Amino acid sequence: MPPKLRGSLTKSLSHAGVNGAVFYCPSCTTWRRTLSTRRSGIASSRLEANRLSFLSSRPITTSSVVHARHVPPRLRELYEALNQIQGVATEQVNISRLQLALRGLESEAPIIRVAVLGLNDATAARKLVRLLLADPLNTRESWEDALDAYDSDPSQGLLIRYGDVSETIPNNLLPTISVPSPILKHGNLEILVSTLGAETDISDAHFKADTFLVPTVTIPTSHTGRHNAVRYPVHRTIVCGRGVDGLVSYNGLVSRADLKKEEKSVYGAIDLAVTASQKSNDRIAFVDIDRANEALEKFRESVQNASLYERGWNGSGVQAVQDWLSTLRAEEGTLDPSLKSLITSLVDAAEAGVANDKKATTQDQTAVTVSEEVRGDLDRSVTEWAEKAHTELRSSLEEGFASKPWRGLAWWKLFWHVDDIGMITSEILEKKYLHHAEKEVIWTAGRFHQAGLETLQEDRTDPSERVEQATNGAVRAADNKLDELWPTQISKSRSRLLDTTVPSLQAMAQRLVLFSMSTTTLTSALSALTYISVPTATVYETSTFVAAGLIYALRRQQKKWEAARRFWEDEVREEGRTALLKAEEHLRTVVQQGGRRVEEVAETEAWKTIDRARKALEHTK
Repeated sequence: MPPKLRGSLTKSLSHAGVNGAVFYCPSCTTWRRTLSTRRSGIASSRLEANRLSFLSSRPITTSSVVHARHVPPRLRELYEALNQIQGVATEQVNISRLQLALRGLESEAPIIRVAVLGLNDATAARKLVRLLLADPLNTRESWEDALDAYDSDPSQGLLIRYGDVSETIPNNLLPTISVPSPILKHGNLEILVSTLGAETDISDAHFKADTFLVPTVTIPTSHTGRHNAVRYPVHRTIVCGRGVDGLVSYNGLVSRADLKKEEKSVYGAIDLAVTASQKSNDRIAFVDIDRANEALEKFRESVQNASLYERGWNGSGVQAVQDWLSTLRAEEGTLDPSLKSLITSLVDAAEAGVANDKKATTQDQTAVTVSEEVRGDLDRSVTEWAEKAHTELRSSLEEGFASKPWRGLAWWKLFWHVDDIGMITSEILEKKYLHHAEKEVIWTAGRFHQAGLETLQEDRTDPSERVEQATNGAVRAADNKLDELWPTQISKSRSRLLDTTVPSLQAMAQRLVLFSMSTTTLTSALSALTYISVPTATVYETSTFVAAGLIYALRRQQKKWEAARRFWEDEVREEGRTALLKAEEHLRTVVQQGGRRVEEVAETEAWKTIDRARKALEHTK
């Protein structure tokens, strides 16, 4: 007989907008709202404790390091070693599962997540969960009605956690129900009810453990009506199917899934009536949901139906699933078996991933390398290119600066040519600024590609610094690898000149013209005012003000514009020389280091970190 559950409390649900305490769940990037109930006798501290325990088990999907607030001393070594794995083996492990494991190590009694996933629909899964958590000694409770009435998108998911008062969440958030079940309380469990989806039908696809242990739920947004897919990691999973088709689908999924050591973390519950000898084993249970539900209703009608209930319940096979949930409970003072299985899986995945990377690197390194003779020939081609490029820079720019349009921008012509400055300078940069050198460098890079200099894999970072960077999550493996065989310094420098110096030069010319015109206008007005207000002043005397202002403004415009023109010419030349030097350095680096066999320092550190994590796991009880 299933364990006796507590008597139900009178429960009622409050409106979504009443006294809502909103908090952000960083793992699934969605907002949850915990609703207060109309029941006045429930202590708010209990609800707050439930929220805190729930949050403590949520993973944080971010690249930054997780800072533990309260890690038990006996788990601290394992926590630190596991935390370092996300720095040296980020691509080899599932980060959401890793964060779930880290959160579990921050408590002596971690919350264990169990997903009950239906095949294509969650109807059978919801019915099975209700039977597992229902109290046969009490009448039907409100949370059972809420669970049966939940008929929204089955891929959205439904969260069930322990609580004395039933709570629900509006449909625009991840629905949550609190159930006063001893199974949830004693096992410290929370249950996610969702589906595996139609994509898991029998096919030639190959599935990984994440298919079962990191299910996807959809969270609808509050305003747009769209849905966000969220990866929700769990410790263990029950796959619930119906009929022969469900059995075939489940067997097909398991046979094609790469579960390895995670086989005990996935359990099948198939709603299919079979003989007593075929009821269940350690991998699958055959349940008769309708028979179990009928037995439950019979017992609730009258205690005198206890014998009928016992025969119906035991014959339904649901007890085997309930017993499997009971095995998730850990002994006091020991590491939870579900959490230990999760950590073992993560360490194994990191080790296998690093080994595969090493194998791929070894295969790349065994390829034919470029001979020193070929490198010498390519280095000479770089020298030839650099000489031609410097010659072009000098001659082409001199030609551009001596052109009629540029010479036509004299200081005294700014009054009618000030708007032409941007067009003329841009034309010089587009046609006279290393135009041929940029084309020839592409041809040179083509020779590099033909010679096999595509790869550059040298890491110049200090090993200890790399480990510290990876551990802190601040910088990820700063490898000095070439994204391109040919440099882009020339095009980038031209773009910088066009975007910064050309607008600045034109703006300065406009300011000079405006200053000259305003100064001349001001002195003319002063001259006229003096002539009118001073009767003895002559036209010749008052015109002195106009002449002085005009001479000062034009002289200032001449000096500043000529200086600006020379400065811009020098800046273009210097920018071109700098771009050529950087491009030449880039090419010579490719010639000397491209395609060579190098040793990855990060790989060695990854092996050390994985070994530390495995030893810490072995020493943790």
